[in-house]
Amino acid sequence: MKVKVLVASAEAEDAAWLRRALGDAIEVVASVSIDDALALAPRASVITVGRELLDGTAGDLLGQLEAAAIKVPCVRLGDPKRVPHDPRVAFVIKRGADPSHLALLLVSLAWGRPAGAAEIHRELDADEARRRERAFAASRKLAAAADLRAAETAAVTAVGDLVGAARVHCLFVDAAAGEVWSAERAAADGDDRRADRGAVGWAARTGAPVVAERAQDDPRWFQSLDDPAGRGDDRLLAVPVIGADRDVHAVIVAVRPGGRPPFDDGDVATVQAFASLAGPLLEQLAHHVEASAYLEEARGDELFRKEAMDAYGERRWGDVVRVAPTWIRWAYWGLVLVFVAAAVFLVEGRVRTWSRGPAIVRMEARTEVSVRTSGSIASLEVEPGARVAAGDVVATLDQTMQGGDVDRLARELEARLRERLLAPTDPSTGEAVARLRLELERARAALDERVVRAPASGVVGDVRVRAGQRVEPGDVVASVVDAASAVEVVAFLPGGDRPRLEPGQRMRLELHGYAHAYQDLAVEAIAIEALGPEEARRYLGRIGDSVPLGGPVVLVRAQLPPEFEADGEVYRFVDGMTGTVEVEVDSERVIHALIPGLKRL
Repeated sequence: MKVKVLVASAEAEDAAWLRRALGDAIEVVASVSIDDALALAPRASVITVGRELLDGTAGDLLGQLEAAAIKVPCVRLGDPKRVPHDPRVAFVIKRGADPSHLALLLVSLAWGRPAGAAEIHRELDADEARRRERAFAASRKLAAAADLRAAETAAVTAVGDLVGAARVHCLFVDAAAGEVWSAERAAADGDDRRADRGAVGWAARTGAPVVAERAQDDPRWFQSLDDPAGRGDDRLLAVPVIGADRDVHAVIVAVRPGGRPPFDDGDVATVQAFASLAGPLLEQLAHHVEASAYLEEARGDELFRKEAMDAYGERRWGDVVRVAPTWIRWAYWGLVLVFVAAAVFLVEGRVRTWSRGPAIVRMEARTEVSVRTSGSIASLEVEPGARVAAGDVVATLDQTMQGGDVDRLARELEARLRERLLAPTDPSTGEAVARLRLELERARAALDERVVRAPASGVVGDVRVRAGQRVEPGDVVASVVDAASAVEVVAFLPGGDRPRLEPGQRMRLELHGYAHAYQDLAVEAIAIEALGPEEARRYLGRIGDSVPLGGPVVLVRAQLPPEFEADGEVYRFVDGMTGTVEVEVDSERVIHALIPGLKRL
């Protein structure tokens, strides 16, 4: 059915604007006189009235149409703020409104039902499923409402929670009379507003939602109807609630202040999902309210009072006498739940046995630099963290005596060589030269032993001596670590746990000084036999004194990553860091731990 729009206006641009806006889908016929309008009105689907006609006002035309019993919906073009309410006008819309909005409004008025109330089908995904669940939970509160006022309160609260709106209004719609009202306001001082303007009226007439990022920029916005307490820069969302009869029964308006994000497609879909569930509920409630009002009016002719009839209609059979207080019933079910939870815990819960002990972090490619002779440290050539190559000087011992011996022997050898040149046949000079050469080589070797060199390339981990310190053969001067080498943790677990330890078991390491920075590792190697505390300390070297050992222990190793995280920061493992490890060595059910004999059943 093609919609025919009759434009009754003295301004030619009104008809031209409508033709441009509506296109060929809607037929536009123009009239500039009341007589022409009266003649064309019976064949029109909708009448649009612009400014005053040439020979009469718009009010005259509407009056004559009413007198002639011509029931054609009328749309008034103009500013909704300046056009007074008139029950003969179906809607007032601003000139320059969006063409699609205007077309939808005219089609809805021509058909006599909301043209935008189409079925909404959205593909079910995770977001849509969550949206439906939230809408369903919110609609449960609406289902418990016994009157329109309670339903309005439930709908306002539910939509406010669903989309986080600052203000929410719920206006009920009488589609036949074109009226909208709030049950709470009507109960206080009456409410006689009409759905002939504003976003509320447009949603009630068309059945389509209204989304405005800035309310005053939308031509459909009318403050006194849409949001009396709002401002022009507020975000606005108006969603119609449509029942099973395809009529609009209510319009829900959600408002956010201008400083907050506008309503997006997800918000619209959420409110529409709620409205689709609320529509049938409001329709049922409307039938209930209508029936109650009719029965209330009919009771005026009855002989007995309403209270007497209600009492007569109540159930006549009795109930079990309950002498116990209500809290006993709740306590009973609470005890039942506690008993069930305890039974499940006894059967499914497990008691784990852990083997605990101290641990130390070690670098696998780590070389200790030691001295080969006794003396005092004359100078240190490196600092911790410095990179060295194999053969680089790390420290130098006092060389005063050894350097003097080398110089003295070198001078004596030079003197003997001159004597040898003057008396080449003298055998005593030859023996003296050979002897001095051997002594000079020994002196130079002793001098070279006073220079401590790096045995391998890497990074200096720590320097354990200072200038002027006395050292003995074998004392460690520094350590050299390969920065790219793997890091491992060496744990010292009780020797009695060795039979229950196996490679692959789960190990948890907690480093000292880094609370709750746990490292979950897998056991890689286990010593075959236990060691005494002193043997374990000798295995670690000088750092072994810092590891508390109180009895036979078994060495357990596991690989570590190069870095770890603690309190949001990433750190590198350093050789010598200490901690505590735990290895799960046994696990049994709680009921078996309480009643060991059940294991044999």
